[in-house]
Amino acid sequence: MPITSPGNDDDTGENHQPTLRKNTAEPVEQTLKQNNEDVIERKRRRGRLRAYGRQVWREAKTAGAPRVNRYMMLVTVGGRPESPVLAAETLKPLIDAGTDEALWPDDDPYHRVMTCYLRDPRPLPGGRAELFIWVIPLAPGVDPLARLLARVPGSKATLARATFGEDSWLTSNMRMTARERKAMQTRAMRACQGAWHASPGACCGVVCQVRYPDPRREYKGDPDNVAETATAMWGVGVMQGLLPASPGVFCFMLADGESEPKHHDLDMLAFTVPSDADWPRLLLGDA
Repeated sequence: MPITSPGNDDDTGENHQPTLRKNTAEPVEQTLKQNNEDVIERKRRRGRLRAYGRQVWREAKTAGAPRVNRYMMLVTVGGRPESPVLAAETLKPLIDAGTDEALWPDDDPYHRVMTCYLRDPRPLPGGRAELFIWVIPLAPGVDPLARLLARVPGSKATLARATFGEDSWLTSNMRMTARERKAMQTRAMRACQGAWHASPGACCGVVCQVRYPDPRREYKGDPDNVAETATAMWGVGVMQGLLPASPGVFCFMLADGESEPKHHDLDMLAFTVPSDADWPRLLLGDA
């Protein structure tokens, strides 16, 4: 697997993690989504991905990848037509593999403080999927949202907020039939009606902040798990003609505070970006 070192970023005070290139030939329905498959088969598939990830992270360590504590993660998804955020299920065992190899203490949202997904538009043969993963260390006190927005000075933004009850909150951990999942997504979209009031423009990125109903740090969920609820909320803005079909970059992080019992909140900040934005270069600080 090719591994490259992107260099240093002055505002982190640490070296960047070398790039991981993850290449898989498994079909999208089995690899990227994993929503409707048998629990045992899902466990086996994730086990294979985790073993593969350990091998690649081990190679990264041999090439000089340092251990990090607090970090952002940037993931490019190639070879797939659907939203890049649906690669979250494939990404999870690969991140767990990095934990196994002691490249970071944990992948909880207090260590992996923001994860950004974007599409790699290059076509791949044979239905293959390819992930490039950048791990970007953050020094204590560095705000990942402020760091992201600083890369697009002068950007205009709009904020949408929605609250979801238990009957409309959809996560990747829920094992459902396709029909049940579609019904849940429909209810999620209904919960978002009226959330969007303005358009950031035709070219934009989004940060989805997730608020949980539990004050205990160790019980916070993984914001990436809500990708399907987040895409439902984005879809409402698309249907209103306020948002493009797909944002240039889609990021997840925790929101401050706690939601009401048995409810979850999403705060989505959509902001304008240049049409030719090179997010790996921008976030790695080389622009």
